[in-house]
Amino acid sequence: MPPSVLSAFLVFTCITALTPGPNTLLSLSTGIQRGFKGSVPTLAGICAGFFCVMFLCCTVIFSLSSVSATLIRVVRYAGCAYIVWLAWCIAVQKPVDETWPQPGADFLKGFMLQFVNVKIFIYGMTAYSGFILPHDDSIPALVAGMVTLTAIGSAGTVCWALAGAVLQRFFRQHARVLNLIMALLLLGCVIPLAFDW
Repeated sequence: MPPSVLSAFLVFTCITALTPGPNTLLSLSTGIQRGFKGSVPTLAGICAGFFCVMFLCCTVIFSLSSVSATLIRVVRYAGCAYIVWLAWCIAVQKPVDETWPQPGADFLKGFMLQFVNVKIFIYGMTAYSGFILPHDDSIPALVAGMVTLTAIGSAGTVCWALAGAVLQRFFRQHARVLNLIMALLLLGCVIPLAFDW
């Protein structure tokens, strides 16, 4: 993977992992309610489910690439559109609501959430179609992609559980500036994807 694509891949995956979504909100809420130690079962469920979804994304995109390069290009440009949309949503979003309730979160709830979490499906499909498969379609590269995507995504949820209310206060104080920076970084990720850099 060329350095420009690798850097865009890392920016995309890190920002996507750290921006609010179902996983981060569940992690934040569980961390606030139960502390980090109490949130470990939920985090384990999120991580296990995340890996399963990355396997599904890898399998689907790899299968599509075997059928048609044009189909992969369409998914890749759809991923570009998703990144632009995500950048817009981040730029205009309001601070996270700390009162968002999630009573009774556990391993199963964290695990099952992944199969209805559209954000990580699009995350995986975009990463495979735009960043990984165009540069290497070997089994080791696909497995490394699954592990890397899961590790970065899981790290984001762990960060939210650990940070809890402290991170939330910081984001509230500086939400507009931080959101604009993240949105601009995401828009920068579209360039190597859209133009095969």
